[in-house]
Amino acid sequence: MADIVVYGKGKTGQSLIKMLQQLGKNAILFDDDSGFEKSCRFAPDTTVILSPGVPPRAKGLVAAKAAGATVVGELDFCFPYCKAKCVSVTGTNGKTTICQMIARVLATCVGKVRLLGNGGVPFSSQVLSVQPEEIVVLESSSFQLADCKVFAPYVSVVSNVACDHLNWHPDLQHYRDAKANNFLHQRQGFAIFNLDDEGSVQLSERCGTKKLFYALSDTKADCFFDGENVVLHGVVAARAPYLRNYAPHNISNALAALLACHCVGADMQASADALCGYVPLPHRLQALPPVNNVTFVDDSKATNVHATVSALRCFRQRLALILGGSDKGEAYDPIFRSLPPNVEVVTAVGQTAQAIYRCGKAYGVDVHVANTLEEAVRYCYGSMSQSGGVVLMSNACASFDSFGGFEERGDCFASVVEEIRRENKEN
Repeated sequence: MADIVVYGKGKTGQSLIKMLQQLGKNAILFDDDSGFEKSCRFAPDTTVILSPGVPPRAKGLVAAKAAGATVVGELDFCFPYCKAKCVSVTGTNGKTTICQMIARVLATCVGKVRLLGNGGVPFSSQVLSVQPEEIVVLESSSFQLADCKVFAPYVSVVSNVACDHLNWHPDLQHYRDAKANNFLHQRQGFAIFNLDDEGSVQLSERCGTKKLFYALSDTKADCFFDGENVVLHGVVAARAPYLRNYAPHNISNALAALLACHCVGADMQASADALCGYVPLPHRLQALPPVNNVTFVDDSKATNVHATVSALRCFRQRLALILGGSDKGEAYDPIFRSLPPNVEVVTAVGQTAQAIYRCGKAYGVDVHVANTLEEAVRYCYGSMSQSGGVVLMSNACASFDSFGGFEERGDCFASVVEEIRRENKEN
């Protein structure tokens, strides 16, 4: 019987098995669909290492705990083997962008950096080869953080905390508790919070290490942007006028990244210079070439309500909004409660379309329900084509009802826009 069971046969599970083999440990794989890959059972002397996607109510996890097995997440298992300083970034939104920004800056200003974690390269795939002079940048999701009891990065960042993943977490408090594990066990280094975000500020009250706050323009923050410069502890630390061209949420992300880099020894001006020219990742408020006088914006990465509310703040033009996708257990009230007056059309599509329709109706908003994403895009284009405007796909939902991921959904959106462009050229 194996001493160690790796729970989950996906990318992280396979990576954990290879890591354990390097350590000379006997381990086998388990998942809920096919069980153990060979004869085995959960027992009191078994250590179960969880892949991030295993939900708290998974039947195998319930069985493992009932058998008295020791259950540990990937972050907790790997962290003691990491010889380098870690910068761990979490948040409902923005964590991928912040991690990309940090990695760009540190690669220029400090030296070798490894970008690992959620949605990319598993921590377990490289942790054994990390050297002390390197810096590990981890994107840490609530799934990865949920079971942490020892994980303690040198720098932790919490970008924002809103409602998300309630189809995975038992309740909102469980989700918040998971986010708190990003810094809860730190006894040295720095914990960075967003002073503009109530959820991040509330979570900071549970922090026992040195806290630093960033904000767009709040002078009470340790780090803010004055329109020309990054100000640190009340003193101009770097000129960065290019930040004026960023959307507000990306100015905020840049400040988080610059502050995190400062905490591991990077010079602030050199960091700001290294960040200049950063191009946001696709499907995050990505503007596509316009058709006639209509601009199309792909915000497929907006997979929760908080992201969509933030996106709507970026526009002043006439706007048609596309919502909908697979259900994550969120309420849509925050969208309609403060719907900007420039939003003239709202279209819903996918599994959540009827729920969005009912929520809009409760706030006096007429939501058009479309059968397909193509129908939604064409309906919105038609509504904007006479006088011009923006068609924004910012779904507030995951994509797994119809697509393999937000990238596939964004690509579908772009292909429909391209069809509309060709049709207009032919006419």
